Amino acid sequence: MVNSMTGYGLGESEIEGLKVTVEARSVNHRYIEVGVKTPYKNFALDDLVRKKVKGIFNRGAFEVLVALDNAETAVEVRINEPLLKGYLKVAGDISEKYGIPYPPSFGELVQVRDMFQVAGDAMNTDMMARPLEAALDQALEKLALMRGAEGKHIALDLAGRFARIGQWALVIKELNDGSVKERFATLKEKVEALLDAVAVDEGRLAQEAALLADRSDITEELTRIESHLHKAGDILGSEGPVGRQLEFMLQELGRETNTIGSKSFSTEITRLALEIKGELEKLREQAQNLE
Repeated sequence: MVNSMTGYGLGESEIEGLKVTVEARSVNHRYIEVGVKTPYKNFALDDLVRKKVKGIFNRGAFEVLVALDNAETAVEVRINEPLLKGYLKVAGDISEKYGIPYPPSFGELVQVRDMFQVAGDAMNTDMMARPLEAALDQALEKLALMRGAEGKHIALDLAGRFARIGQWALVIKELNDGSVKERFATLKEKVEALLDAVAVDEGRLAQEAALLADRSDITEELTRIESHLHKAGDILGSEGPVGRQLEFMLQELGRETNTIGSKSFSTEITRLALEIKGELEKLREQAQNLE
């Protein structure tokens, strides 16, 4: 199943009077990145959230917001006494030496790193873990469903564009099959016009035409395009992350298309190659949205 990297999910849970609400969002990212915002610092709970997300998803930038009702019943905040005493001593010395106002305000104390600590962190972790995990599971399930639904629409769009490229490649193949004889006839006419009444060495002319045909032959490129398109179809129908595989396949298709455009003497083949390049750019933009 093809999944998008964009989605949103909301989950709520209340256990033993503690209500937890979780919002989970994800957007495109080359790898996987998880940001967690909780009402207060708790590394164990942050780690729980990150492990949950990384256990389900493979790519995307995730933002998980955790909100608590009745959080005050689960949290006891204590002041870091040693740090406060040291801070006040230094502040007093600075005030005496430089005349800076003393004592510092509460707002200034709050900004000091680690000045306030959450007491009973293990108890709070145990108390919060169950409702947090239940709400998180709901949010991530809804997020995954949204990513899957959007991924399905993107996959249909990609399949249609790959089919269009396949049709253009068939037209190019038909044009290429008839172009060798046409190039030989054109070359012969030009040589005869230049030499006027002088007889043309058919053998030498055929040799030159063969060299020209070899330099402009695009059969190999068309075969590889056909193979890449078949592989792209397999990727879209596979399970698991497909975004990076598709991006690589599109690079290969672009390389073959560029070669066709540079080799061909046919204005129609050149035009079709440009059409394919334009479609590949749209495909590349879409593939970047996939997990």
